[in-house]
Amino acid sequence: MTPEQAQNVHDAVLAYWTSRDEAALRQAGKGAADIGERSGATSGGHLDRIAQLLGHVCIAAGAPPDAVYYNAPKGDPYKRTNVAMGYTLPGYYRPTKQWDVVVHFNGRPIVVIELKSQNGPSYSNNANNRAEEAIGNAIDLKRAEDAGLIPGAPWTGYVFVIEDDERSRGNDRAKDRGFYAKDAIFADWSYISRICLLGQRLVEDGHYNSAWVLATSRPTCPATYSKPERCAQINFNIEPHEHHFSWYEPDPGSLGYASFVAELASQIERFYGAG
Repeated sequence: MTPEQAQNVHDAVLAYWTSRDEAALRQAGKGAADIGERSGATSGGHLDRIAQLLGHVCIAAGAPPDAVYYNAPKGDPYKRTNVAMGYTLPGYYRPTKQWDVVVHFNGRPIVVIELKSQNGPSYSNNANNRAEEAIGNAIDLKRAEDAGLIPGAPWTGYVFVIEDDERSRGNDRAKDRGFYAKDAIFADWSYISRICLLGQRLVEDGHYNSAWVLATSRPTCPATYSKPERCAQINFNIEPHEHHFSWYEPDPGSLGYASFVAELASQIERFYGAG
């Protein structure tokens, strides 16, 4: 990753947290019931800067701005109205699906990207849900292609942002609850490594062309606008209790930003030429 790429990722991931915090504080100030981590997510927009980052990669690679669709945050020079129609594609098992970044060329989508995120404290069930969504969305898109609902076969990308805290870094040693033992690879794993495995296997099995996984720590304590139990440091009695923003790629080799955007830019250049 180049220094410029690292700075761009840094800015986008920091905005991921600040937009969540601002939304949650607004909810708390209104006395709304939807307070805490969920309030930051349900308000929408927390992944807009990640979508913007990838959208700008596509434009820099040669795609005209009016062919690149994503929910642009305030201040984006390419922000325009009525873009949802551009990142909404037909489904096979459902009528439509709104993706996070879509690029078109001559009436067909050539890039389709899905963005997902996960924060604590409920990692277990949510990790299962994210895996089901990732697989289901990929299969639905492929069946829509096969049925002629989507022309061509777009390049697909999967991006996952997971919180880096004591819970997501720790080992899960839950017992097997079914008749059969789980895959041995899950015998001693963290939630961060589990998301990496998800990304690797999604690409290996051809569900997505490329995946990017990053882990990030929050800059502020969730106890500011929620219950203290939502903070892993408070829950684990960690002293001193400090929060510092950071991010890193658990697997920069196969799930890193540099390789992800290189493939993305290459797909754009296939159709539009180098930017």
